[in-house]
Amino acid sequence: MAVAWQVCPFHGDEDILGVATGDQDGSLTFTCPCVKGHAQPGPHSWLHVPQPEGLPSIDGYAAELGLATELPAPIGQHQGTWIEYGVAERAYALRCPDDFAAIVSRYGHKAIAPKQYTASAFLAGVLGVLSRHGTVLYHLGPATGRWSYNEKISWWAVAPQPDWPTSCLSWAESGDSVSYVSGAQGPQTHSTVSRSAAK
Repeated sequence: MAVAWQVCPFHGDEDILGVATGDQDGSLTFTCPCVKGHAQPGPHSWLHVPQPEGLPSIDGYAAELGLATELPAPIGQHQGTWIEYGVAERAYALRCPDDFAAIVSRYGHKAIAPKQYTASAFLAGVLGVLSRHGTVLYHLGPATGRWSYNEKISWWAVAPQPDWPTSCLSWAESGDSVSYVSGAQGPQTHSTVSRSAAK
């Protein structure tokens, strides 16, 4: 059964109803409307990505890979900017190429072949846990470029919270490619847009 309600990690008496993100993996976004008592001023949002039955413990594998520190670090390289999920994934893949390759080997990637639960869902799920505790900041926003098969997608930042939507870097604007995914297929495997042309 899908998670529909979660408790705000900063307000134990606030039950928050999840809202579907529109992603195929059944992700939900949660926002506590309280403006005080969070790690950052204002409402606090986080992401929940459901784990399919029968998979090894995401927490255990995530801990084994040190993702509590390795995922926020590349997002921190874009401090002051909200980055679309694909930008965050690529930054992590370049920082930890062997670990990222192992995750793709374990879960697959839509850049290689269609699949419901992928390396991207796994990493977004870990980021969702981190966002729940305020380690990274989460915002639901438009999906661009190769990620536009999703209507909406997660955007990530580190504190202090950047302005939305004025301080954002989308996948399309980045001009990056999915060549960081070994075996990637399709027209956006290699970058064909320069950073300056994409903005």
